[in-house]
Amino acid sequence: MISIACSGFPIPVSTYFQEFEAVEIADTELGLPGTGTLRRWQREAVPSCVFTLLAPKTIASAGFTLDPGTKQTVSAVAGFAKQLKARAVIFAANDELTPTKSHRAQLRAFVEHVSKLIKTPVLDLPGWPKRELTATFKDLNVCLAFDPLLDEPVAKAPFAYARMAGPSGYKSRYDAASLDRVVELCQRSSAKHLFVAFRNIDRYENSKYVMKKLLAASLQPV
Repeated sequence: MISIACSGFPIPVSTYFQEFEAVEIADTELGLPGTGTLRRWQREAVPSCVFTLLAPKTIASAGFTLDPGTKQTVSAVAGFAKQLKARAVIFAANDELTPTKSHRAQLRAFVEHVSKLIKTPVLDLPGWPKRELTATFKDLNVCLAFDPLLDEPVAKAPFAYARMAGPSGYKSRYDAASLDRVVELCQRSSAKHLFVAFRNIDRYENSKYVMKKLLAASLQPV
């Protein structure tokens, strides 16, 4: 199964759900919306829509420290994800969070706690080399986000999560050759479910390009 999505809604929500069957909810990075918003998303999306969501960025800004405030936020996120029937929750940090000894210990403790509450937690740590990520978390129930233009996904994983942040950040654009490489990844992926979320300024156009290519190759993205 392949899911192609945008992070956030680059076009009006009702129009988005007419064109896509997957979305990475970004509103939740600033705070959890009310029940009315959640019900609206569920009502306007097709029944088979795959939702994922970003955890509030206050968790990463606190260094993933398991203080009472972080635990309360994680519990709230877990409850919201359950109501939304989200496939995964992404815990993202910027590249300033590096694999120091203290960060490794804090993140391991955090993941151990989160995995008891959330079925599929995803870590997106761009400041960590792939080897360091694998060594630190290989024995824990967590999915490691990757950039398919830089890294290879875990072989035969039940769930793989690709996040496309732009070649040089949010305002940068992927060229056709790079997008074709993403299509190639989808075609040869051994994951039972591959989720690809575009996060850059051209995320709508990029997602549509990849979806069109996959459809032409008779691979049905959602």
